[in-house]
Amino acid sequence: MPPHIYVVGLRSSRSGYDNGEGGEQAAAGKRSQGRPLLVRNQVLPQASLRNQARGGTQNFTRMLRNRLFRKARDGFAGAALRVRIVFFLASCLVLGPSTLISQDPPDIYGQAISDLNEQKYLEAEAALKAVLDQHPRDATALGLMGVALDGQKRYAEAEKFYERAVQLSPGSALLFNNLGTHYLAQGDQERALRAYLQAVKINPHDRNANLQVAQICIHTKRGSEALLHLDQLSKDEQGTPAIRLLRAQALALAGRSAAAESLLSDTLTQSGDDPRVAFSAGMIFAGWKRYASAEEAFTRALQSAPTDFDVLNNLGLAALGARDFARAADSFQVALRQRPDDVDCLYDLARVYDGQGRPDLAVVPLERAERLAPQRPEILLLLATLTEKLGFYGDAATAYDRYLKLRPHDDLAQRERGFALARTSRTDAALADLQAYVQGKPRDARGLYELGVVETIHDRTKSLAHFNAALAIDPNFWAARYARAVLNYQAGRYGEALENLTLVLKHQPDDVGALDTLGETYLQLLRPREAVEALGHAAELAPEDTQILMHYSRALMRDNRPDEAQAVLRKFQQLAPEANRARPYSGLFTFLDLPPVQQRAQYLANLEARLRVHPEDATLKASIAQEELAEGKRNESLEMFHQVLAEVSDANLLGDCARALLDDEQYEPARGFLEKVLAAEPSRSDARLDLAISLFHTAGPAAALAELALIPPDQQKGDIFLLRAQLLDALGRPAEAAAALNRGFEASPTRADLYFQAALFLVKHGQARQMVDMLGRADQIVPDDPKLMLTRATGFEMLREHEQALALLSQLESRSPTWYLPYEIQGIILTIRIRPAEAKPVLETAIALGAHDAEVYFYLASATIDANTEDVGAAQKAIDKALALDPKDPFTQSLAGRIAYLEKDYPSAMQHLKAALAIWPDMVEAHQTLSATYRALGEKDKSVEELKAVLRIKQQNPTADQSPPFPVGSELFGVRSPDNSNSSQDHF
Repeated sequence: MPPHIYVVGLRSSRSGYDNGEGGEQAAAGKRSQGRPLLVRNQVLPQASLRNQARGGTQNFTRMLRNRLFRKARDGFAGAALRVRIVFFLASCLVLGPSTLISQDPPDIYGQAISDLNEQKYLEAEAALKAVLDQHPRDATALGLMGVALDGQKRYAEAEKFYERAVQLSPGSALLFNNLGTHYLAQGDQERALRAYLQAVKINPHDRNANLQVAQICIHTKRGSEALLHLDQLSKDEQGTPAIRLLRAQALALAGRSAAAESLLSDTLTQSGDDPRVAFSAGMIFAGWKRYASAEEAFTRALQSAPTDFDVLNNLGLAALGARDFARAADSFQVALRQRPDDVDCLYDLARVYDGQGRPDLAVVPLERAERLAPQRPEILLLLATLTEKLGFYGDAATAYDRYLKLRPHDDLAQRERGFALARTSRTDAALADLQAYVQGKPRDARGLYELGVVETIHDRTKSLAHFNAALAIDPNFWAARYARAVLNYQAGRYGEALENLTLVLKHQPDDVGALDTLGETYLQLLRPREAVEALGHAAELAPEDTQILMHYSRALMRDNRPDEAQAVLRKFQQLAPEANRARPYSGLFTFLDLPPVQQRAQYLANLEARLRVHPEDATLKASIAQEELAEGKRNESLEMFHQVLAEVSDANLLGDCARALLDDEQYEPARGFLEKVLAAEPSRSDARLDLAISLFHTAGPAAALAELALIPPDQQKGDIFLLRAQLLDALGRPAEAAAALNRGFEASPTRADLYFQAALFLVKHGQARQMVDMLGRADQIVPDDPKLMLTRATGFEMLREHEQALALLSQLESRSPTWYLPYEIQGIILTIRIRPAEAKPVLETAIALGAHDAEVYFYLASATIDANTEDVGAAQKAIDKALALDPKDPFTQSLAGRIAYLEKDYPSAMQHLKAALAIWPDMVEAHQTLSATYRALGEKDKSVEELKAVLRIKQQNPTADQSPPFPVGSELFGVRSPDNSNSSQDHF
């Protein structure tokens, strides 16, 4: 009987200790030729989309099984560390004695075994074939031939030899060991298990078979069975680190967690400096979600090989699982210095930065990983969520697009793409995604919520229905409840808003958004004290949020606490020394998604940082230009727009730039973008309409009308007729303009800017009532547009419907709290209606926010002196600024004269009053104040003459109203003429 023969078989020849992964790899048929196996699954399992992309701990173990922990390389101690997951005995093939005594010399077997050990499979096959030609029933040769063929992956041929060998030697446990390994190489774990069990049946203490059965049982979660087979080993074998590691895993699977952890910790302690044990223990700890213990074990392994890439990488992963982000970042950074293009390491470093709340840092390695592995879906998914966090919604939508091409059935990604698209104003595409998602997942509360948010742009009724449906599914979905509260608040249903906000804050007492909206709701319910309490808490939680500070200041004013209100206003000015002249926000969607000023600044900084990395990226330049324009950095933005125009050919991107420029009334630069769009796509009627608007303000109404005529009749909708009305009116053709206006209304225009121009047309022609009614209808199509709300409020005041005007202005101040015009117009209305004490702080707020025209200072001076005739100094400062801005206004000169008279500065009073009368000789107020000034100087005759002039004027025109006109037609409210369209002032 020949001795037991061990030859290197189908698994890697490298020895190490098992952490429970090796059998699974072998069962899957994954192996390397002379190298340790590295398992890198490129597809993450679908769990929660957001948590998965952000690397949440609930997915960590699942990813651990598939990809995360890699195997170390060759060497030990002074050499490169060699740690492999597959237990070393699994790499031995065991051949039993033949049932026939071979007639060939033993050295033939020895040579075959030597060839197999050196992976010279063809040479071994040739030698064994020669033996079998002479001795076809030699079980030893048959078994060795199976090994030689397995080495060449000729598994079907090999199986025939194993079957013949087993038939000839059915009592050979060694032969069944070889057969089990043959099945493992093909990934047939069940047949391998049956073969090993047969070996154990023949020899209950067979070392290799019991170990292989134990490993398979561990991989199939049958811990108790694994323990039974490990118990069959000798005491000496059971004391080795490799077997103790297997036993620890089996104990854990059998529900004996305490014993398992104790055994694993003891094994790690007893192993001393053996890095193989430390590495394997780290793998097992990680599999148990004991990431801190895994991190400690990998740290011990690293002490023997401080630069080993695989140990560093696994240490980083364990630290990431333990949320020790600093240690994880250090490990990945050191590993990347060795392999800067390792995709997994780049991806995991991005997850670390994301866990630290630094998506801006995370994007850098992740973009590099994406360039190296553009087909890795988990990279694209994380890139989408990170760019969404940073506010790069267009980039997020693009990343979701690319991800969905690889994973087209991922409904969650489709939902998130829809929400990202909505934030880029691509609402049609957004609605398509979200509607499709909700149709397929009608019980998904978040899908209903996101669809509801996007629907607010078009249909508030549908939006409310979606929020209601989301809350019916999940009453504790606080984001949906808050959204419903905001919707009710904006619709004037303050009681319902209050009810929802109270519930939100009961469960989330520090929700800043809910506190802010609650304060505004209390103000609308005329409960200023409660508003102050809510907004004061919000201001404590977000002391640098300028929107909340403005709301808080308003509440303090309404609660008759002017000194505190002014203190808050001063804090606002310190945070925003450059008055916020950005376009006001509109709609519920932007209300819910409105970023604080400091976040907008960070967003711009992130854009600029990315541009430094990718200076050729014109899309980034376009985003920076638009953001700078919104921030009031007009010169910088125009320079960047100029670069974009020269570099970009994409019509959609060019069109987006043009619309941003048009919104900021930068008509000449917009014209260049629009002409380039139409050169590429001549049939785009939306771009031609915008070009006509631009031409109106740069080349005149005739050129704009000619451009408008190029739009085919079947594409001419309501917006086009509204613009045509404006152009015809500018050309002095009012009858045709009126007809075009009527056609426009009948065709239901959709653009707020053209509704605004139509409103100006109606005001110009004295049709304030028609204007108010028209804007009421427009609110159903373009709801909550700030300029239209302000225009309508002004219309109510023109119709002397003062309370409606003030109520609308109050709503507008709530929704666009840093826009000065609502405060300015409200202050003017209050001053005209002889409510100077209320008007004064409102006008001061307008000035703090950036109002800087003669009217605001004139009315502030008037309100100041009317509220307290002794407050002459403050009134004088205000009127001096008004005079500096418009010295030719008779009302300003007259008020300056009155203030000087109250200061007893009679020479100055006479100077201003005479200036007023030089401009308007029949100004009654100036004559009266001049009469009083003469009387104070003792010049009674002149005083009497001024009074006679007053009497004469009143007799000539007894019904004349000489009060200061409401500023319609001024720079506050008037049709902008093309020749001053590029003024830097913020006109309404």
